[in-house]
Amino acid sequence: MQLKYLLAIGLLHLTPKACAQQDTSKTSIPYYSPGGTYSDWFFPKEDIESLEWTFVPVADPSPSLKKEGLLHYYAYNFGVENATSARGNGYAGLQTNGIFKNKQKGKVINFSIWGSNGGKTSGWLNDENQESSGFQIMYPFPWIVQHQYAFELKQGPSGIDSLGKWWGLWVTDLNTHKTIFVGEQRVAKEIEGKSSIHLKPHSSMFGEDLHWWKSNNGNVKYSDCKSFQSSACAAVNISANNGKIQPIKFTNFTNSGKIVNYENGFKTINCQVSIYNDSTNFNVQHNLGNWSPDAPNYLQSIKSLK
Repeated sequence: MQLKYLLAIGLLHLTPKACAQQDTSKTSIPYYSPGGTYSDWFFPKEDIESLEWTFVPVADPSPSLKKEGLLHYYAYNFGVENATSARGNGYAGLQTNGIFKNKQKGKVINFSIWGSNGGKTSGWLNDENQESSGFQIMYPFPWIVQHQYAFELKQGPSGIDSLGKWWGLWVTDLNTHKTIFVGEQRVAKEIEGKSSIHLKPHSSMFGEDLHWWKSNNGNVKYSDCKSFQSSACAAVNISANNGKIQPIKFTNFTNSGKIVNYENGFKTINCQVSIYNDSTNFNVQHNLGNWSPDAPNYLQSIKSLK
């Protein structure tokens, strides 16, 4: 998935400047690639024992996306303290089409921690995830559009043992009040001689359109941004330590308009994507693909209810 972003954010950070929108009006590049969306939340520098967020799938992509063998992934990123690019950073989120060991699984929760040394779930477990060099959990999750799904990442049922601390993930459908346990992954208690018992006071989110699998190096040449199916997902109620700690700052950016140069010399321009944000409550909505007219604004709808 978005490995370059995770590496950059110190969670495995691209800055807004690094993905600043470029003026492409005078370019002669005729081909397009999908844009990506990015948000970051910063908490006070305290011991973080848990992270909480609520994902709301505002709109699902057309079934044609799955027929292409592709997907959209809305991921919440986190990391343990003193994590490195190889160990201790991870993500968990809603993936419209889980690709697990080369098989399409439909809607899933994708939960992975880089360099984790153990994993348990009643879903699908990959103990040799090539991307993270650790364990990956995919949990079948046929979510319902507009339902609110509260995620909680904290110490798992297996606690702490000689090989590390287990981090568990729970998800509650706030509309039906049903809670599921997605699974847990173990991370070493120390990384390079430094404690990794707590979480970092920084989390983030990305929206990813896997059309880049095909646009990469010009394997498929997209001449129209309408080729990219649209979807949207909101992230609200961001907190830590069971709601006791709130973020003190957030940032948002997209890589719309960025010129992408591939190793073989092929070039594309990232299509326009967008983020809606609530600067008072630090809520966001990421909008992937080609939206015309604009994506419905879930954040406005919940404001009107207050």
